[in-house]
Amino acid sequence: MVCGDFFVPRSMRLLDPAGHLAARFDIMTMGALTIGDVEYGAEITGRCDHLDAYHVNVPVSGGFLARQGRRPIQGSTALASVFRPVGGLALDRASADCRMITVQIERQALEEHLESLLDTPVRGMLRLPIGLDLTREPGRGFAELVCVLAADITEPDALAHHPLASGPLQETVLTATLLAMDHQYRDALDRAVTSAEACRATVRVNAAVEAIEAHPESAHTSATLADVAGISVRALRLGFRKRLETSPMAYLWRTRLARAHEDLVAGDPRYTTVSEVARRWGFVHLGRFATAYRDRYHVTPAQTLRGRIP
Repeated sequence: MVCGDFFVPRSMRLLDPAGHLAARFDIMTMGALTIGDVEYGAEITGRCDHLDAYHVNVPVSGGFLARQGRRPIQGSTALASVFRPVGGLALDRASADCRMITVQIERQALEEHLESLLDTPVRGMLRLPIGLDLTREPGRGFAELVCVLAADITEPDALAHHPLASGPLQETVLTATLLAMDHQYRDALDRAVTSAEACRATVRVNAAVEAIEAHPESAHTSATLADVAGISVRALRLGFRKRLETSPMAYLWRTRLARAHEDLVAGDPRYTTVSEVARRWGFVHLGRFATAYRDRYHVTPAQTLRGRIP
C-alpha cells in the first residue's frame, strides 16, 4: 500500500462494509522528513504494530480518534495529534471527511538536531505531548508551515523539491517541531536560543548605540533602534542588557541627560534657559526632566546653569 511504503506499514478496514474507499495519498520526502496530504474518503479503522519515528498529524478537515498504548489521542482541525516512536497505534475511527497533513520525522534526526541546538547530548526519547493546539501560537504557526510545504507536493518545480532548498526547509520543520511542543528539554532549548540570540545581539547592538550617541535628541524607540541594528526588538533588549546592563530606552534617557548636563555646565544663564536645553535634547516634560536630572546629578538643572555644581 502507498501509505505503508512511505510511512509505516498498517492495516485498515472500512467501518461500513458497504462503503467505498476513495483514498488519496500525495507524499514527498525531504531527507529525514516525510510529508503527506492524506484523505480516505470513507470512515475507516486500522492499526499499526510499531512506530519507529515521530509523527504529527494536522487535520485540515474532519477528525479521528486513536490510541497509542493507553493514551487516547484525538485529531481535529483545532488539535494536531502527536505520536511517539514507541509501540504501535490503533486508529479507532477516522471520519469520512478526514483530510490531514501528516509529518513523519525520523527519530535519530530530530534528536540529533536538538543536540546541535543545545550543544549537549540528548538521552532517551523526547516526551512530546499527545496533542498540539492549532488555535493559537505556536501550534498555529507549525500547522501553517507544514501546510505550505504540503501544497508543493504535486508541484515538481516547487522549492521544496530543490536539493538546495530542501535541506534548510527540513531543518526549519525540525526546529519548529521542537519549539512548538513541550518536552523534557524545552526549557533548556529556550535558554540556548536566548543565549545565542544575546551573543549575536551584543555584536550588533553597537549600531544602535552609535545611533543614540549621534542623535540622542531624535525620537528613537526600541523598534527604530532594532531596525538600525538589524535585529529584533527582543534581541536588542537582550544585547543592551548583556553588554551595557541597561535597556535601550534607559540608555537613551541617560545619554540625553548627559548632553543636557554638558550644555547647562557650559551655558551662560544670561542667554540660556533650562527649558531650551531640555527641549534641545528631546525632553518635552520639564517636570520629569528636572526630577531625573536631580536624581542623576544631585542638583537642579537651574543650579547647574548658575554654576552651582558639585
